[in-house]
Amino acid sequence: MKILFSDLDGTLLTDEKLILDEDMAAIQHMLDQGNKFLITTGRPLTSAKKLAKKYGFFKPGFFLVSFNGGLIYDCATEQPILTRRIPVESVKSIMDAAHSCGMHAHTYAGDLVISEYETDQLKKYCETMMMDYLVVDNIVEYFASLESETAPVAPAVPINVVIKPSPIKVNVITPFGHGSLEEFRAEMRKTTAGNLFDVFSKPEMLEFSNLKSNKGDAVRFMADFYKVPLSDTIACGDEENDCPMIEAAGLGVAMVNGSEIAKSKADYITEADNNHGGIAEVIRKFVIR
Repeated sequence: MKILFSDLDGTLLTDEKLILDEDMAAIQHMLDQGNKFLITTGRPLTSAKKLAKKYGFFKPGFFLVSFNGGLIYDCATEQPILTRRIPVESVKSIMDAAHSCGMHAHTYAGDLVISEYETDQLKKYCETMMMDYLVVDNIVEYFASLESETAPVAPAVPINVVIKPSPIKVNVITPFGHGSLEEFRAEMRKTTAGNLFDVFSKPEMLEFSNLKSNKGDAVRFMADFYKVPLSDTIACGDEENDCPMIEAAGLGVAMVNGSEIAKSKADYITEADNNHGGIAEVIRKFVIR
């Protein structure tokens, strides 16, 4: 049995955020032969679940690695099997620093994206993730209020939404060039180094999370869960946040449309990009017997 870990955006998903029929057929073929397929994404769980349900991945035997490994979700029991959180005070510090630089920052609570400011970046992000957002006055006070279940909930959110009183990660999105985020990361590392893991999921997006919240740790965790040697794991991605799993897996794959840093860590670079069956290529070449 082999386990294929696949990123979503820029990897399994086309630029139009769809999964090709060719890729779906190849995935089903590998599953029919007893292999495993895991979505491994930086997306929040809510967004990953919507895509999984749309394409029929939401069934027993499927797990969603979301938040770059911060939360691993069992589709059969509809419960997390691993959650790694960060202090809300750290989130507040990063948010304040980002806002002072003219950048957007947000975190998550249950099915909501939470920010202290309503920005164009927030609206665009939530539209892409298919999530609702809530703007609060103070992120620390908001999470404290969740402990007593008195926090306000966005009108569009179902009443049965479960919100935990501790965030999993914080995203910073720049309206400027990528260099502005490089400078921001260097400055933040003066206090976050050794305490938080940071990674670019896109050139314009920098994420901070638990030190163990990365896709490489998720690969090792799920390989142990299935009792499969790492040599029988394959990881496919396209961005810096995919590098830990590309390096951890027995075979690390970068998409031809991926970033140079992802390609530099890979054992194999696809010939087809995310819009032309790159995942199907990997399955046919390395998984299907």
